[in-house]
Amino acid sequence: MRLELSSHAKINLTLEVLARREDGYHQIETVLQELELHDTLFLEESSGGSLELYCNDHTLPRGEENIAYRAALLLQAHYAPAKGARLELIKRIPVAAGLGGGSSNAAAVLKGLNLLWNLCLPADTLAELGSRLGSDVPFFIYGGTAFAGGRGELVRPLPPLPQAKVLLVAPEGKGLSAARVYSALKLDKIPARANTGRVVELLEKRCPSRVDFFAELLPLLRNDLEAPVFTLEKEVLLIKEQLLQKGLAALVSGSGPTVFALSANENRLQRAGEELAQQGCMVIFTETVRQKKYIIENN
Repeated sequence: MRLELSSHAKINLTLEVLARREDGYHQIETVLQELELHDTLFLEESSGGSLELYCNDHTLPRGEENIAYRAALLLQAHYAPAKGARLELIKRIPVAAGLGGGSSNAAAVLKGLNLLWNLCLPADTLAELGSRLGSDVPFFIYGGTAFAGGRGELVRPLPPLPQAKVLLVAPEGKGLSAARVYSALKLDKIPARANTGRVVELLEKRCPSRVDFFAELLPLLRNDLEAPVFTLEKEVLLIKEQLLQKGLAALVSGSGPTVFALSANENRLQRAGEELAQQGCMVIFTETVRQKKYIIENN
């Protein structure tokens, strides 16, 4: 059997950092939204318990330094020691961009091998395994729209965000690690707000016919990691300011450096993106996920 899976990117509609934990991680509350932008993962069973990973991005490691490969190793060690697989990953999500590409790949491997190896493990078991690999991996087990707490591993699915177009912009060739951004974070400078709870409430109580939904949502966008991101990469601040000047709601996603703008008006996003692309920025047009269909091919 050969499987083809889509491994989607995400944005953070909110990301609030509450405290530094004793284990070195940070306590957060965030609302995550999956995007149509995705990598593609091919899985095929192999004999002898061997695991192989191939990737079109030759800058990425192929062995245990790759989170997707570690996901396969972890699942194999706990539930299928005699099983093997060949993994082929086609990357489209920019690396170290705050879009969750690596975590999404790891989750896709867990979900795909669970099916390929006929393990029948429930989503909460896969999410628990994923939490050992990275804080965003559990979210990608569920996908869609979700609240996450703890260090990101406590996930609660939410009603879907209304369909929206998304513009992603980042300085060309720049990446930021989450560890570097969190190390530059000054917790005592973060203002006390509760945007995440308000966004959760808005999503849970919204009426689909309400035309003012985005008018209520967009002012609540918040990311406590923006300040350290701007300190580390000043170009990111310039990108956000340019989007704001065009009347778009813009926010850094995750630990950056990608800035996203969310709108129901595709033309406004298109014009802003074309201008930023002419300035040498990385620009991607996408949208929020239409449906949670990850297994594309099964033959």
